[in-house]
Amino acid sequence: MQATSESAIWIKAPMADVAVVIVISASLPHPFIDQLHGAINGWDQVACLVVEYPTALLSDWLRSGSNPTESASTSSSQAQLLLNSVPPNCYLLDVEADPVPGLAWLGSVLGHKLRVVELNGIAHTDAAMDEAVEQVLSAVRTLAKILLQERCVL
Repeated sequence: MQATSESAIWIKAPMADVAVVIVISASLPHPFIDQLHGAINGWDQVACLVVEYPTALLSDWLRSGSNPTESASTSSSQAQLLLNSVPPNCYLLDVEADPVPGLAWLGSVLGHKLRVVELNGIAHTDAAMDEAVEQVLSAVRTLAKILLQERCVL
């Protein structure tokens, strides 16, 4: 069972063999999110987390770690609960439309490797949406390949 949060939602929850979790802001255009979701829908090695309220999620995570007297089990943040089902060797792929990554901190929550894809402006035309989705899918393929190679070496 996947954890739910007031600040974020899994639009494609991670399976046991997930290699890449795409993390996107809900502020991105909904047609882009829908098209990306459709493109990864049958791909078991890819999950997608949409963050609706990044500031609230970050504040909750920072607050949960600020009281050293609380035990780890009682101070779990929403971000920790969301990412608990993600294997530790999995990549997080932060998809950003702004030059300053707003979700990159998620890699620090449980120590996941994180990469950022900066979309070069995302317009509401079909061609621009296709290009942006392909840019994300290209990064996903690269990261999945890297993880597969890492697993084979071990």
